[in-house]
Amino acid sequence: MKNFDDISVQVKGNLAYVEIQRPPNNFFDYLLIEQIADAYEELDEVSECRVVILSSQGKNFCAGANFGQDEDMLDKSVPYSKLYAQAVRLFKTKKPVIAVIQGAAIGGGLGLALSADFRIACPEARFAANFAKLGFHPGFGSSVTLPRVIGDQKAKDMLFSARRVAGEEAYEIGLADRLTSKENLITEAETFAETISSSAPMAVESIRSTLRANLAEEVEKIVDWELSEQVRLQKTEDFKAGIAASLTREVPRFNRK
Repeated sequence: MKNFDDISVQVKGNLAYVEIQRPPNNFFDYLLIEQIADAYEELDEVSECRVVILSSQGKNFCAGANFGQDEDMLDKSVPYSKLYAQAVRLFKTKKPVIAVIQGAAIGGGLGLALSADFRIACPEARFAANFAKLGFHPGFGSSVTLPRVIGDQKAKDMLFSARRVAGEEAYEIGLADRLTSKENLITEAETFAETISSSAPMAVESIRSTLRANLAEEVEKIVDWELSEQVRLQKTEDFKAGIAASLTREVPRFNRK
């Protein structure tokens, strides 16, 4: 495996560990998602690897984009275009992925969590599709992946309200597949992964391919639409108000313009 700047990759037995190393919030950009996609593709060629555990250092799993510092995230000419090209790659790989959520999975961080097959969370975990509170459209394919995981009605609840869902509620609605203590997250993920890895690996990959049939194509198509809507909405005063309020932790005032 090659060395990466912002993630570590280890293979131990039949399990691979991909850890994001941008603590405490693990804000993403296209370079981070590119590294994760590169790692997944390399792990697809490692025959010993049967399951990938995706985790992160620090307080949060991935708190989304850093609007205060990352110019890429505010480039209204090509917002997220590089990011989404890399995000689609996550859905084209073969090995099952278990995401470990110890804190916030917000916005695109939620999208990253949803790219995994399973999510292990603790009560302190927080999931939010906060796009509407920022004044723009969801991205990272979450328009497809969130309803696919929790159903249309619950997805509309999260997307329209932009509210945060804590770990226990996430488990109740199916957004988290396992709920355990923060201290036990990796152990729980390993136990779950070992159960999967005890099955025939080619059969698991075949079943996964069937169950995720056309998902990569759906995501690739929807991110084009998401991007076009983001470009349109980023030109509005509501978007400016949403971003400004998020940076100052105030309640945004939207005027529909």
